[in-house]
Amino acid sequence: MISFFVLDLDGCLTYPFETPDWESVTKIREYQLQSVKDETIPALSLCTGRPQPYAEAVAQWMGIRDTIIFESGGGFYHPLTNELTWSPHFTDEIARKSREIRSWFASDVLSKFPGVMLEYTKHTDVGMVHTNVEEIEKVYEIARKRIEADYPEFEVHQTGVSVNIIVKACNKASGLRFFAERNGVTAAEIAYIGDSTGDLLALEWAGAPYAPSNAIREVRERSHVMNGEASAGVLEAYESIIAKNRGLAS
Repeated sequence: MISFFVLDLDGCLTYPFETPDWESVTKIREYQLQSVKDETIPALSLCTGRPQPYAEAVAQWMGIRDTIIFESGGGFYHPLTNELTWSPHFTDEIARKSREIRSWFASDVLSKFPGVMLEYTKHTDVGMVHTNVEEIEKVYEIARKRIEADYPEFEVHQTGVSVNIIVKACNKASGLRFFAERNGVTAAEIAYIGDSTGDLLALEWAGAPYAPSNAIREVRERSHVMNGEASAGVLEAYESIIAKNRGLAS
């Protein structure tokens, strides 16, 4: 039985820079609130590349009570205790290199792309966002070549609106492992939904991998693909998981 359903944000629960699909989001939230009393409804959590303030805000309006994962596995926030935990893989030496990358990225890369915004509140990774996918592609290629050449402990991921330079050991799969250990469950008890390259390892690790219809090809090939896009796909997956859990419980 699935005990937790962990959601990526951008491209799944939400679309960046767009008003949420409140009809789908409201129904997802209703199921989450019912999970307190109904064991066949898995509790929700988040696993996102976004920084902690953004993830915490979404967790609050979704009524999420369990640990959420942010910065792609670099950090963890515990809503009930208001506690922040950082990945043990983010050592002092890795932090120093991260600051080097951030300085280079801001001065030598982003200065060439005036519409790009650095995600200033991040602690363990270096990220930027932009509304133009062509600009995202250009930034990604520059970052990928430099990181592969000079910083082997890091890797670069992109979505339709962002580029994220993360510590390899602080990826979403490692974040899910921490989440599972904290909650005393196995991978088989966790469902995960994602849509981009940064989600691939998490989808391979989780017992039940899902993807909305807008996910990239590599993600769709590794997941149960829903008919709906973004939050409509999340709702479809949630209801599918609940139905399977109820079938097992009957």
